[in-house]
Order: sequence, then structure tokens, then C-alpha cells
Amino acid sequence: MCFGALICLATAYAAEFRIEIRDESNRPAAARLEVHGADGKMYQAEGSILSRRPGRSDAGSPYLRSFVVKGGAALSVPPGRYRIIAEHGLEYERVTREAEVREASPSKVELRLRPWIRMRERGWWSGDMHVHRPPEDAPLLLEAEDLNLGVVFTMWNRQNLYAGRALPAEWTVKTGDWNWMTVTNAEDERGGGAWMLHGLREALGLDAVAAPGMPTTESWDPPGMDFVRKARSQRQGLFPWFDLEKPIWWEAPVMMALERPDSIGLLHNHYDQYGMYDNEAWGRKRDMTAFPGPRGFSDYSLQLIYRYWNLGWLVPPSAGSASGVLPNPVGYNRMYVNLQGAFRVGKWYEALKTGRVVVSNGPVLFFDPKVEGGRLRGRIEVISRDDLDRVELVANGKVIQRWKPAGKRFRSALDLDAASHSWVAARCYAKNDTTVRMAHTGPAQLPGKWDNRRDATYYRQWIEELQRNPKTPAGTRAAELYRQALEVYRKLEQ
Repeated sequence: MCFGALICLATAYAAEFRIEIRDESNRPAAARLEVHGADGKMYQAEGSILSRRPGRSDAGSPYLRSFVVKGGAALSVPPGRYRIIAEHGLEYERVTREAEVREASPSKVELRLRPWIRMRERGWWSGDMHVHRPPEDAPLLLEAEDLNLGVVFTMWNRQNLYAGRALPAEWTVKTGDWNWMTVTNAEDERGGGAWMLHGLREALGLDAVAAPGMPTTESWDPPGMDFVRKARSQRQGLFPWFDLEKPIWWEAPVMMALERPDSIGLLHNHYDQYGMYDNEAWGRKRDMTAFPGPRGFSDYSLQLIYRYWNLGWLVPPSAGSASGVLPNPVGYNRMYVNLQGAFRVGKWYEALKTGRVVVSNGPVLFFDPKVEGGRLRGRIEVISRDDLDRVELVANGKVIQRWKPAGKRFRSALDLDAASHSWVAARCYAKNDTTVRMAHTGPAQLPGKWDNRRDATYYRQWIEELQRNPKTPAGTRAAELYRQALEVYRKLEQ
């Protein structure tokens, strides 16, 4: 049975095709599979977790026609030649096999998953801060993508899975030997931007904000600031945690000035497995002359965060895939947080708060800077599944050192002048022709001074443009918030 032009549920054909999946210890393993026929169609196993429901548009990314199973799958397909791709998250090699399926006898292919690195053995634990998948599917999805922590959104604009009842007292759920998810999480995604709140104790009433029939992207009032502050009034310790989903949103500079987030999305859902989502959606548009094309979008998004760091607001970076909304697997964009000892969700956030984080959708990056006698010292190490394109040190938004390594590994000692900059971070890129595969550390503070008046001017002008935006509700509380944020940036310009 086929839906659209390319996607087929493999249930009504004559040939039997079995796929078996095992890990490096020869145990049955969960994985995400793509099954490509020679005719250009893709096939999914009945009873599996589908990346996209049958009947919906299948245009675009091959990810949308993948599926997740554990141990293996049985498909009934037309006889012919097939290419099978298996993935088990960032730390495992991608497995590709060819198979001939004949009508006369059952065909079988065995796939063995092998890691190229094990981050938790080095003390680094992964998380995805943006998961829009049903909570009942999350355990297998986390296992299939080898993801330690998934932040699953159960409240998102008009959706509230807990409508009419109290939120669960236990907001963290252990789903596997090395996997956890959290469930009392809300995303307020409306005209001003997207603000994500983890570990709520009470629902915020987001499902009643936008008027019936109004697109949520047209809803600006009440401002998102009100819901962030309402969430923070519940705060005990670090929670609710406020993650600013990405820096391109119109009201992001207002949030940064008046209600600074706990983290900010550096590797966000515009970075997709099979391509870049190369526009600002309903956020503030970039200068296409200065930042052309998909890689220009990435550079633009990074520069916005660098400007905040220049202002002294060293908010740690986060990563999220928006799996379930955009064509990404759970954990495609992920963050690694360095822990001492056993994993606990609260401990993971505590370490993130201190800046011990690396975001990645490809290579992994280890960076341990030290300032000694006015010099930046330490080491940098990069390991990648794919060949590396470049490795860079960035200080106050400027590349201060660049390497062009050959192959998949790179190491170097550092010895640079630290007196001219106020922060430094490391980033690296893997070679890829269709998307941006990168890793980026959080910022490390340096003792130098930086003239950040241009950065303050940039965001002052942004908010002045926001005030002129015809979609901004006039004469509302938002106008007062914009005025308060302007005062913050004007003082920084002095």
C-alpha cells in the first residue's frame, strides 16, 4: 500500500525481506532504518515507529520515510534490489548494505552497529532539548538514537497532554539502561519567538492564548515574557529551566536583556540531517548579502549569539532537533555535558549551567583552555565520523586561529595571547555538501577587555525595528517591555 509517490508500507507484496540488527556485543539493537528500492520508492515496516505517518506529504528528506525498530524488521516487498541504511545516533558508524530480494525464498540481511566513539566513557552525556514526539514512543526513539536525555514537549501552544489534570509529580522518567526523558515541558511558540520551559510544576495556560482560528505565529499578546516569568515564579533550584530556542526570533533581544535564559539554542532545528532550513521563518530576516546561502544562515545565527557573549552574557549553548516537527531524528542536534560520576538529570543541568557543554550534529570536540601569564594555553582535540573540513578558535566573534586538518582526527596544543579578548570558544566542521555538520563549545571567559558598544547598538537598532513592526501589538504590555530593553542596550552603548 503506497501513499504519495514514494512512501510504501511494506505489507502487500510477494517477497519476504528480513533485517536483523545487532550491536558491537552481538545483542539485538534498536536503530533507525531507511529501506530504498531500486525503483526510487522507500519502504517501512508495519508496526514500527514511523518518522512520518502514512498519508502525509513525503516530499523532501529521506528521513521522512525512515522507521525505528529494535532487533530487526520483517517487510513484504516487491522482488528487486534494495539499499538499507541503519543509524544508531551520532556515536555509531552509519551502516549501508545492498541486498537482492527474491520472490522464491525469504531474504535476510544482518546489520552490525559499531561505535566510533563512546562519549559517556569520557564523562560526557548527551541530550536533545527539543523533542516533539509522543511520550509513549520516546523510550524506543531514545534507545535507537543512543541519546541519554530527551526533553519531550507535552505542552505546546494549543496542545496540552495534561489538560484537565495536574502535571506529574515525577517529571523525569528512566526509559532504558542509559536513557532518560523529561515530560513536564512547555514551548510557547508564537509571533515573538519560541521560549522553552523545562520541569514545570504547573501548566501555564498556553493552550488558551491564541484565539480560535488564529495562527499561533500571529499571536503576540500577551508577550512570551509573561509566561517565562510565570514559570520562574514556580522555581525551585534550577527548575523550571528557560531555554531560548534560537537567536533569530524578534523578541530574543528583549528576553536576553530582561529575563536572561539559562541556555540558548546554538545548534537548533534549522540544522537538518539532509539539508539546512535556510530561512528565518517568522523571525527577523538576515542580510542575504552579508550571509548568503545555507552556510550564511549558520554564520548569521552564530553571530547573534556571539554578540550576546560580547556583552558579557555568557549563556551556555544548547542543541535541539525538533523531531516530530522538522525532518530530524531525535538527537540529531545534540549537546554533551561533562559530568563527574553517575548520571542524574538535575546533575546534568547543574553541569550545563557551569558551561561544561559541547553541541554537535557530527564531530566531537574537546577543548580545555587555561590562561597562564596572559597566554591562552591548553589543548584542542577533534574526532569525527566523516572527514574534517576545518577547526577554529573563535574569540569575541572573530576567528583567531584556523586549522585545515586531513582526515578524521586532529589535536593541537595552544599558545595564544589572551589579553585582547573577553571570551573564547572552539568550533569545527565536517565535510558535507548538503548540510552543516559541526561542533561548538560553550564560551570560556578570558581576562581581556572588549569594546562591545557595536554589539549593544546592533540590538538597540533591532528593538527599534521591532517597535516599527506592524505585527507588534501597539499600546500593550509588550511596548513597555521593548522600552525597558532599549534602556538596557542604550546604557551598554555608553
